[in-house]
Amino acid sequence: MKFSRKALIVSIASLCMLGIGQISNTVHAASPDAFIVEVVPSSFDVNQTVDITIKAVTANGDIVKDYQWDVFIEIAGIVDTADYTVPSDGLYTFLPQDQWVKLFSKGLTIKKAWTFTIKVSDIINDTILGQKTIIVGATVDTTDKSWISLISPAPGGIEKNSIANILATAPWLPNAPYNIYINNNLVSQGMTNANGDISAYVSGITEWDNILQVKILNANNEIIGESEVITFGFQPIKDGVFKSIKILPTGNIKQWTKATFTITSSDSVSSAQLKLSDGKSIPMDKQTAWTFTKEVLIDNAWNLQVGVDLIVLGQTKSYTGVATLIVETGNAIGKIRIYSDSIDKTKLNVTRETIGSATQYQIEYGTSRNNLDLSTMVLTNEIIIQNLNIGDTYYFQITPLDSSSNPDGTPSEITEAKVGSDVSCVVVGITVTGQQIGDKYYLVRGQVSNIDKYIIYRSDFVSTEASQMQKVWETTGTMFEYPFNKLSKNNKYAYYLIEWVCKDGTSIKIDNVKKIQTGPAENILLVILISLFAYTIYKLYGYSKA
Repeated sequence: MKFSRKALIVSIASLCMLGIGQISNTVHAASPDAFIVEVVPSSFDVNQTVDITIKAVTANGDIVKDYQWDVFIEIAGIVDTADYTVPSDGLYTFLPQDQWVKLFSKGLTIKKAWTFTIKVSDIINDTILGQKTIIVGATVDTTDKSWISLISPAPGGIEKNSIANILATAPWLPNAPYNIYINNNLVSQGMTNANGDISAYVSGITEWDNILQVKILNANNEIIGESEVITFGFQPIKDGVFKSIKILPTGNIKQWTKATFTITSSDSVSSAQLKLSDGKSIPMDKQTAWTFTKEVLIDNAWNLQVGVDLIVLGQTKSYTGVATLIVETGNAIGKIRIYSDSIDKTKLNVTRETIGSATQYQIEYGTSRNNLDLSTMVLTNEIIIQNLNIGDTYYFQITPLDSSSNPDGTPSEITEAKVGSDVSCVVVGITVTGQQIGDKYYLVRGQVSNIDKYIIYRSDFVSTEASQMQKVWETTGTMFEYPFNKLSKNNKYAYYLIEWVCKDGTSIKIDNVKKIQTGPAENILLVILISLFAYTIYKLYGYSKA
């Protein structure tokens, strides 16, 4: 529905009579002196859709950064609103996310040839305005559609990935909405860039033959550009060694989501390693003779290309492009720190590290890990929770929320703290060595107080983080036996990392992953992991506020 200024003024007057006093739920925080109106191009054909940009500015041209109010958009000289299309039906409310400059891509269409003036004015004070003169030419036949050139996939080509990268170009249709159809189903929508290019990853392709077409639309959803209709194939890799890959959750995922990868292979494969295009190489856990899995925290927002290295009969077989993971920007919770008040032991101070830009956060807590029955919402990175029972253990989880208080990101792990306790974790002079005792080989660590348990990670590949390694053991003891092949014909190596978990739940990792020899045994000096903390102390309660 399009609005006329007369109708709007009558509506405003009626609202004022009712005592409402405003027509928007926004705050008229500041008034600009004028609007700058840009139309690109400023000369165009009848029924052609073009871009229009509106900026709220001061008298010296500076952007009014806190302008959030309604503007009226009209075409001077045209009485019948059916003869043109303007953004938002002529009435638009500036929002904070506009950053006070609003681009309406393909938002303006005029159906009559003439020289016109576009006027944009504040809905309350029409002396605050901006205008732009445009020239509209002769009518063109809108049934003549511009041609879109498909670049990828190639007609008759074969894809190895269940998500296809669609590349196309239409230089004469920049900043225009497009639809991508696979097998006559709409599978993706977006906007061409300033050069008229399209690049999109789409799912929905099926094994063997698929039909592809791309269409470009105007502001009225009329088709103004089409590609040819092509067919391409999808044949996943099946060479008897690599059989399939499955990623959960399916479809697009948010950044900071944990994705589970499952590889099936022949039973001759001894180990598998994921190879992601962000540079990560992640060893997988062997579940059966032919199945490998790994849960991976996806911390980068982009289109991840997935490959895999398989070790079969001592040789590495590499497979590239076996899958694509489309990752959208997301929010998450980083480290959570909980410590008691130094005076009132019924209070706990909860601080967090935030990742992304969520509007607010919900803290859920309770005395049962499975029943977090208390909650509060906060905007800051710190909150003091009061009136807790001294001696009780409380469990906490923090979730990012959007402005409507809906979950908007990955929640934290559940963290626990005992109210009123003053537990500290002190780590001094930890030493880990490798020793041969009889015909067995061990990682041996010195005795350390306040350590609850030790977690050992291992990898056959070069790794830098525990998340990229396989967890092989947890122990409260001082020794861990690791496999050693004295009959190996070649030198064998592995990579180990030890994580220390304090009694208060704090995790501390040795700073370096070390490469050690695991066969054969001929005068091997097994000094494995030596990390001497001259004096490292971690005290959870009293940790500086973040």
